[in-house]
This record gives sequence, structure tokens and C-alpha cells, in this order.
Amino acid sequence: MNNPLISIIIPTYNRANLISETLDSVLAQTYTNWECIVVDDDSTDNTEEVLNTYVDKDSRFQYRKRPIDRKKGANACRNHGFKLSKGSYINWFDSDDIMLPNNLKLRVNAFEDKIGFVIGNTVNFDENGNESRPFVLDYSHPIEVDRFVSQQIGWITNDVLLRKEVAGLVSFDERLKSGQEYNYFSRLLYLTNNGKYLKEDIARRRIHLNSITTTKLNKSVEDFNLNLFKDEFILFNQIKGKASLGIKNRFIKRLIRFSYYGKKSFTLRKFQLVVIGVLFSEKKVNFLLKYVSWTLLNLTLGKGYFLIKKII
Repeated sequence: MNNPLISIIIPTYNRANLISETLDSVLAQTYTNWECIVVDDDSTDNTEEVLNTYVDKDSRFQYRKRPIDRKKGANACRNHGFKLSKGSYINWFDSDDIMLPNNLKLRVNAFEDKIGFVIGNTVNFDENGNESRPFVLDYSHPIEVDRFVSQQIGWITNDVLLRKEVAGLVSFDERLKSGQEYNYFSRLLYLTNNGKYLKEDIARRRIHLNSITTTKLNKSVEDFNLNLFKDEFILFNQIKGKASLGIKNRFIKRLIRFSYYGKKSFTLRKFQLVVIGVLFSEKKVNFLLKYVSWTLLNLTLGKGYFLIKKII
């Protein structure tokens, strides 16, 4: 297949002021055999009006709405877009980011017979023109699940072009409000790590007040860590049957750390009982004794960090 169709799937919510730049960058692609499926998560601004102008002028664009029976959020939109897609390749993308002109061409040309996905690079930018990178890839590290889960390597959703059959091995977890790509690619890499790096910048990610990245940073320390705890607990349960002992221990220690930073003194909270259940089921007796002791000290005296420090 010399000119395969690429399905670009973009969830959006109230990005009418930004999405035109994203869609213009899709239109500017030097590789032209694509369809772009934008799935609206029930926007309250004029997103529909903006999208209809693109649908009217180019039949490669589709404007869809998240089905009312699907849970609100970008993940449900991505999963719905995948269901509608007809391409041989899948490119997840965000509605406030920008594709560089050779984005699709560079990655589709990098595929080989046995390769399941190709990873490019993204550059962050903000309204002041400052640039950074979400990840600085060390290409000497192979694409391995333990390296990804332990964050020795990493990439964002926009970076990866996948064969459709590979992209469909897992779906996005619709319970998650953050950490979606980490969850998705962690589970995917337990099924296949047959990908390759493309040492090229292929996209620009916008960092702004309403971006998910900024929203997470603006949360209180307690809320931020509780969100991390929920994300970790969901992924731990999804992969614990396949994970190495080292990765399982890493998850357990992170659950303990996030539960500590999400705690309130003189209280016993539900997630503390969750951690106790995990430690019991995983037979981490030493951790369990220290964690229960901390829980009791925190409940009665509001203290006990020295016990947590012995674990993490």
C-alpha cells in the first residue's frame, strides 16, 4: 500500500478560538491521503459553526458529536472517532496543537513491514514564544514497556502514528480525566513494542491557561496527588498480571506516596484503605505494617511521615 489512508482523530471541547489553527495545519500536510474526524465533547461555544466551515470546504473533514450514551471526556471522543475511522493508520491529535507540514509524510514513510507504530517529537510552545519539550528522547534506549512505565522513555499522544490494528489493541480508558496517554501506551506496550523512533520534530503543542497540562499544575497539591493516585491505581489493576516485580513495586510505592500527599491529618480516608488492600493482596507484609502504623499515627496524632519514608 503506497498511499494508505491516515485517520486523524481529534477530540475537542470549547476550542473554537484555537481549533482553526489545528485544522489549517492538517490542511497544510504534504501527505494528502487523510481523513480528519473531529469529535465534539458537547461544546458550549461556536465549535460546531467553525467545524462546519471546514467540512463544507473539504470532504476529508468530519464533524461528529460524542454519543450521549458515552461518558463525557476526551477518551470517549477518541474511542468514538476510532470506531468511525476508515484509515489504515491512526493519528491521535489534540485540538489546540499544530502539525508541522511533513508530519504525516515523514512518519508514514518510516514504516517497515513489521513496524506497528512510529514515534516523532513534539515541541511545546506558549503565548510568550517560550519553547520546551515534553520529553527528550534518548534514542539509545529501546522501546520497552518497563522503560515506558518507569518513565525512562516517553512521548505524548500526538507523537505516534499507529497501524489501525495496533491502535485497536487497547482503547482509551473513559474513566480517566488525566494521564490518558500514559495509561493507553503502557497497556499497548504490554501487547506490542514493535515500534521505532523518528528523529524528527513533527508537531507543536500549545501550553496555555486552558490546556490540560496547565490545569493539572494549577490544582491544589492534595487534589493533584489524589488524581495521580486514581490514575496509578487504575493502571496498576490493568497491568499487574503482566508487570515485572520491579514495576509492581514501583506502582505500590507511588500509590503510597500519592496517598500520603493526598491525606488530611486526623482523618482516615477511603484511598488509605485501598492502599492497605493492595499491600495485603500483594503480600507486602513489611510495607503493610509500616503503612498501617502511619495510618493510625496520622489518625490520632497527625504524624508519622518517618514510616512512609522507610517505604518510599
